[in-house]
Amino acid sequence: MASYFYANFVPTFLHALFVIQALEFTHSKALTNVSCIGVEREALLRFKQDLTDPSGRLSSWTGERCCEWEGVECNNKTGHVSKLDLYDRSLRGKIHPAITKLKHLKFLDLSFNNFSGYLPNQFGNFKDLEFLYLSKSLISGPIPATVGQLSSLRYLDLSFNNLSGNIPESIGRLSNLEEIDIGYNRLDGVVNELHFVNLTSLTSLILGSNELVINVSGSWVPPFQINSILLLNCKVGPKFPNWLRTQRNISQLVMSNASISDEVPHWLPDVLSNIRDFDLSGNMLRGNISGIIGKKTPQLRRVSLSGNNLSGDISNSLCMLHEFLFLDLSKNQLSGRFPQCWGKSLPFLVWIQLGENKLNGQIPNSLCNLEQLKILGLHKNGLNGLLPQCLLKLELSILDLSDNLFTGRIPPFSSDIGVLDLGRNYFTGDIPLQLCQLSSLQYLSLSHNNLSGGIPLCFSNFRHMLSDFNMGNVVYSWFPVKVTMKGETREFTGTLPYLFSIDLSSNALEGQIPEGLTRLVRIQNLNLSRNELTGKIPSDIGDLRNLESLDLSNNKLSGEVPPSISNLDFLSYWNISFNNLSGPVPLGNHMSTLNDESAYRGNDGLCGAPHLKACPRDKQNDTDTRGSHKDESNESDSVVVWFYSGLGPGFTAAFLGFCGILHFKQTWRISYFRAVDRIIEKSWLVGMITMLRFKTAFQFQLCK
Repeated sequence: MASYFYANFVPTFLHALFVIQALEFTHSKALTNVSCIGVEREALLRFKQDLTDPSGRLSSWTGERCCEWEGVECNNKTGHVSKLDLYDRSLRGKIHPAITKLKHLKFLDLSFNNFSGYLPNQFGNFKDLEFLYLSKSLISGPIPATVGQLSSLRYLDLSFNNLSGNIPESIGRLSNLEEIDIGYNRLDGVVNELHFVNLTSLTSLILGSNELVINVSGSWVPPFQINSILLLNCKVGPKFPNWLRTQRNISQLVMSNASISDEVPHWLPDVLSNIRDFDLSGNMLRGNISGIIGKKTPQLRRVSLSGNNLSGDISNSLCMLHEFLFLDLSKNQLSGRFPQCWGKSLPFLVWIQLGENKLNGQIPNSLCNLEQLKILGLHKNGLNGLLPQCLLKLELSILDLSDNLFTGRIPPFSSDIGVLDLGRNYFTGDIPLQLCQLSSLQYLSLSHNNLSGGIPLCFSNFRHMLSDFNMGNVVYSWFPVKVTMKGETREFTGTLPYLFSIDLSSNALEGQIPEGLTRLVRIQNLNLSRNELTGKIPSDIGDLRNLESLDLSNNKLSGEVPPSISNLDFLSYWNISFNNLSGPVPLGNHMSTLNDESAYRGNDGLCGAPHLKACPRDKQNDTDTRGSHKDESNESDSVVVWFYSGLGPGFTAAFLGFCGILHFKQTWRISYFRAVDRIIEKSWLVGMITMLRFKTAFQFQLCK
């Protein structure tokens, strides 16, 4: 969740800040009578030669007056190129080393292009360079050690590229460096004190989403006072970094998934007096939540401490904060009653995620004062009682109250909720028809309750599931939802905007499955199991062309399985067990691969599928086949009989014909008998000679 936020919003925000700060030294566009230096003009043209410019953004790079070229600015007095700003020009190709001949350059921005190859080692030639922005430019390879020679550099942004290798220690020489952002690359290795030894001006450090190990001693005192620290997904732990104790100006601290497994230090609240953005999620921090947030952190706007081992009561801590926008304390050991102090003092609070804790009590009416609230996640706690009707006034996008002890009827929500999870509670009564007005709904779970009545026919009105008119709300990507799909429970986070699911399982729903459900062509998971549904499976079930998981088990469905089920090309799991279904199971297309016997169990009338009895028509086909094989066998036997019965008469006829020829043809008869006499004589002579040889050999052996 944190990585998604920083990957999409922080770079744009920081770049805007960098550009604003860059304006401090830039002047207005060079006067038309200023002509750039010839050497620098040639350097720009050589730089252009290695580029592909599909949008024609560099079409003005002709002629002598290079100071008037697109993205180029020169010093009004000296004529030297002082600024090259090619931000987001759709350029492709390599960064030619000739660019380093612009030795008087102070501002260089090549970010948001599609370059390839490495950074030139000659980057150290930019002695006057103060601003270097190469974010999202697809450069790769190592960071040149010559970066440490950029003695005037104040802002360095190499984020969101494919840079690899170690961070050169020479970067620690840049005493004027104020902000460094090399996050979201493939850098690895160890970062130690030498990387910071002379960074006395540093105020922003962004190294996150690399494979870096931060290894500094517990007694190290940094030479800087920093405002912003982003070390997400770096290995900072296992101990909590003690060097933070020396910092007093921190407004942003992000060390999520940093392998920290330690007690929350007692001095941390003193460091956070100016904190606005605080994220230590995905670690193994231990301690009381009241020692982290409360009256000592009055400026907090975003806090994410999810996925830790924090404990304590939050009922009072949250009441002291008045500028909250985002709150995520999920997946901890927090206890006590759900806070009752939600009021108009939190007018901007958008996100509340307190799921997977040990909170109890009821949801207070004061929560409805949060008019800007869009996300409310309270799943897997011990909350109970009735849901306040005032929740209907909130324009929620996500409401997850699953795995609690709520009772009563489901409120008639009718806003633009996209994700509604009320599963695993004790709700009773009918499914309210007002839910059909949720035009943005893409995930609905009312499973494991005590709901009765039928499935509303108007469920076919879920407009967001009907077509591809909208790809979903990107804010869903930060919110985790546990979905029972394909026979198991899995957590969706980053792919939640693309999940379409309805789960009404384990209730007491009656009646037929509405035919209109087959209009929800985007749905991927449909679970209606463990109810009292009757009637037939909708004949147009095959229209749900994106369906991957279908569970209709443990109902009272009857009739045959519709042949259109074979049209579900993406179906990888289905279960129709323990119903009253009959007839053949369609095996067309890929359905023959879904051969789990348990998916058909408890339907005595089913036939044809793997491990099931053969269908009557199949038996008839088998009988016909066996009869056909018998006829073929009899036919084969008769051929053999006729062959042998014809062999004797044929030989007799041939022999009599031969004798008849010899009788009537004298010359043939004489020749034939002479040939027979010669053969007999030769045979007799060969036999006599052989006998004499054997006799002689035998007598010779006796004489020895």
